[in-house]
Amino acid sequence: MGVPIINRRPGQAETSSAGELTEAPQEKSLGSIDLNTITRRVPSFDEDGPPPWEIDKGWLKHNTDARRFVSAPDAWELRWLNPKMIDRSGFRDWQTVSASDPRVTLKVPSMRDPSNLIRRGGQNGDILCYMPKHWVESRNLLKAERANKALQSSVARQQQFTEEVNRGHFGPHTHMDAAKHPTHTMAEGKSMEKEVS
Repeated sequence: MGVPIINRRPGQAETSSAGELTEAPQEKSLGSIDLNTITRRVPSFDEDGPPPWEIDKGWLKHNTDARRFVSAPDAWELRWLNPKMIDRSGFRDWQTVSASDPRVTLKVPSMRDPSNLIRRGGQNGDILCYMPKHWVESRNLLKAERANKALQSSVARQQQFTEEVNRGHFGPHTHMDAAKHPTHTMAEGKSMEKEVS
């Protein structure tokens, strides 16, 4: 508050800036606001029609699909990568999607971070990356080949173990009639659905 000044009248400004604050302009009427324009909103789908999850059964399943937030070339495979996973194993040939790329249109501007990357979940959230679709398909073929090799190797090891047991490698009184590999006994998901009568 400062030191009081003797012979100062109440309301008298001490400085010019304080005087400007005490002599503020008076209110003026600029017009009226139409309440219908305030309450009007733009729906994300037809209000008279069914909700999107009834039209497309996969709507809820794919509610994190990046193409809902970004328009990008169809030849790109988009994927959200977690920064912790990137620190652990790198980008693994994925490229970051830049918000300033002319081929990309960001539908939600708040997803742009200061380094011009597209993130979901704030500044520490997942980063949007892309890879050409034919690269992803080629990589999936390599993964399938590796998986088939591992499967065949495990089946062969199981058969070898059965033969060794029957030859007496684990004792004279040990015998094994048959063995089934777990991948051959797995049921389909549809067969596990509970039937309701």
